[in-house]
Amino acid sequence: MIRINLLPREDAPKQRNITLPDFSSFAPLVLVVAAIGVMAVLALYQGQKIADLEQTIAAEEAESRRLAPEIAKIKRLDEQRQSLNQRLEVISTLDRDRYFRVHLLDELNRALPEHLWVTAFTDAGGGAYALEGVTFSNFLVSDLLQNLDQSPYFDGVSLVIAEKGEIEDVSVVKFKINVRGVRPAGDVAFGG
Repeated sequence: MIRINLLPREDAPKQRNITLPDFSSFAPLVLVVAAIGVMAVLALYQGQKIADLEQTIAAEEAESRRLAPEIAKIKRLDEQRQSLNQRLEVISTLDRDRYFRVHLLDELNRALPEHLWVTAFTDAGGGAYALEGVTFSNFLVSDLLQNLDQSPYFDGVSLVIAEKGEIEDVSVVKFKINVRGVRPAGDVAFGG
């Protein structure tokens, strides 16, 4: 069927021309909506991560509180172990040095001239010893210094003081000598 429009143009129904708006006018709006969407997704993701981390922290703190008595016990045991090791080290040092000290005193006895008496022989630490005594003459002190200097068990012999004194109205020489104990190489009697 053929249709013919016989109405004059003025009376003819007007056709509507629908034109779509240009996409470039909507582009900024689309970009803003997309950016807001991306930020919302990131905010949700970060919020979930924060919640997970807070939950992990709470669990670790609870575990730490639960283990606190055991950690304190371990620390106490460690301190006791260190104290025991220090005591054992002292015992081992004393055991290792017991024969050495016997050799030192024996060598000191051999080095003493007649009419010279030792009043104190003290360990000054680090292998150093202080020797105090009395005699009737400075010559006897000199003999003792020479004898100690020639001994393989003593080194660094030095006279600290030699002064006149009296014991029960008898004139004497009081002296003090510093020496270092030496372990002669190859002496197996005390692990030298």
